[in-house]
Amino acid sequence: MSQGFDQKDLEEICSRKPSKFKMKKADYRELGRNVLLGSVDVAIGCLGAAVLTVSTLNNRNNANRLENEQKERANRVWKRGNYIETNKYDD
Repeated sequence: MSQGFDQKDLEEICSRKPSKFKMKKADYRELGRNVLLGSVDVAIGCLGAAVLTVSTLNNRNNANRLENEQKERANRVWKRGNYIETNKYDD
């Protein structure tokens, strides 16, 4: 198994003459386009995450509200045509 670069490859890479790359007008256009598309993707992702977060919080709040309503109903008893709180009145 190899543990990284071969020594011959390292020597060949180090012996190369440094070169400079000059960007052309088309390269700047492509870079600008890619930056724009990337930022739009990030914005859409953030909006999607925000929508999911809000919907999850709403679902939890609705579930808590329904649970509280069920507990209230469980504490009431139907007697003689009226609901009576069981924890307030004893028979």
